[in-house]
Amino acid sequence: MAESESGRKVHSGEILLQGLFRILQVVKIHQANNRLFSDIVQRFRQGLDRLWSQDKPVILTVYRGRFFLNDERIVYSPSMWATSVKMAEFFQERGINGLKFDPKSDLTDDEIVQVVSNLNIAKRFPDPFKWLTENLSSAEGWQVTPFKDEDSSTGQGGQHSADGGRMAVLRSEGEGEIRRQAGQIYSQALTVLRNLVERLISGKTASVQKSKRCVEELIDLMRDDFEAFMALSTVKDHGDQMYTHSANVTILSLALGQRLGYSRSNLEHLGLTAFLHDLGKAGHFQALADKSEALDDNDRYAVQNLTLSSVARVIRLNAGYGLKLAMLLPIGEHHLGVNLTGWPATNRRRPLSLTGRILAIADHYDAVTSFRPYRPQPLSPSQALREMLDNKKGLLDPLVTRVFAQMMGPWPVGSLLILDTRELAIANALGQDQILPAVVILNRKEDGTAEKGETAYLSELSEDGVTLKRRIVSCLNPSIYGLQPSEYLI
Repeated sequence: MAESESGRKVHSGEILLQGLFRILQVVKIHQANNRLFSDIVQRFRQGLDRLWSQDKPVILTVYRGRFFLNDERIVYSPSMWATSVKMAEFFQERGINGLKFDPKSDLTDDEIVQVVSNLNIAKRFPDPFKWLTENLSSAEGWQVTPFKDEDSSTGQGGQHSADGGRMAVLRSEGEGEIRRQAGQIYSQALTVLRNLVERLISGKTASVQKSKRCVEELIDLMRDDFEAFMALSTVKDHGDQMYTHSANVTILSLALGQRLGYSRSNLEHLGLTAFLHDLGKAGHFQALADKSEALDDNDRYAVQNLTLSSVARVIRLNAGYGLKLAMLLPIGEHHLGVNLTGWPATNRRRPLSLTGRILAIADHYDAVTSFRPYRPQPLSPSQALREMLDNKKGLLDPLVTRVFAQMMGPWPVGSLLILDTRELAIANALGQDQILPAVVILNRKEDGTAEKGETAYLSELSEDGVTLKRRIVSCLNPSIYGLQPSEYLI
């Protein structure tokens, strides 16, 4: 961070992005001996020198309109949005998604001018990316490398966003379109996690960069449409159990973290930790998850060491030391319990971190409300909350669990509700001013299936203006009827 003349803390990435934008513009119209030109070039070089302080390359990337500096999202002021839009379009016109600036101690003005000029003229060529790959670095030896992110065009319906850090869904009109794109964000998260796991299993290097971007997308969705965000946590798929469970735990953890006042940066760390918390399940562990009979001693040993397996795989990830450290502790804690009697067995006496407690609650809730072969039937969302509040084993933090239960409400999102009107309904997330949930009425068909009906508000009064129009009779787990709540809510 640096400080501007107004005293505002400015992200180093904002300084670099703004400096690059200015020098791209000024090199078109001024000569190298122009005073303005010289000042801008000097500030740009000084910005790079500060970022090269650890003698590591500076990597500037754009992903769906957001800019990242060394995999950290650049948070810039509103006055920078127009610049970020233009720079995102600039990158897109040249077929690139990032630039890597290698450190150079004796960088000259001429080298900067050569690189910037080549960036400007690249769009004249049939294949700008290929031309830049061959010509971008300076003749004097300054290495500047363009690159493509093979995953950058697979997100929002294949559309590139250039909105200066705002979600692409904000440009879409209508709630239905936002919900559709929410589903795409979830699907993309599953794909990213699956690809990461495959790389780990095959012994290849796996980066957390795309996982971080998925978490960013989810945080933005939580801010812009909390109901759609929470509806994603109702996706249940036993065949894809590890991946949907990890995505759901991420969503629930982020919602709880926001409720507890986590900052944006802390939410990002929390979300990434939840997203990767079950990496130890990848591979042979799936066979254990599919067993309906009692586990033998070897199976129980594998289960109790699942946390350590996850920690070992996080250590192997290509990520910064500080980020790994932030993830390892909560992942190692989340099955230990606040009374420290869980697993793996430890002599630890220090209390669990707050992130570890959040992760434990989100993990437990999604697990007990999901189908598992070794469990006769999953709990309904309401039953799960009651069981968690009872906390008979003392594993969950009671205060954080109460906050979670208040956030979810008595009839959590995704609950199958039987109403006194003999209707079936799926509960949606509680709004800020709601006591009773909005629901989607299910229209039952002759073949036993159900289709999405009207949206109803259970707080609506009947014609007498005193009694409720609909009352809840019971709350069930929708899997009992083979229903997927997300299909009706998203």
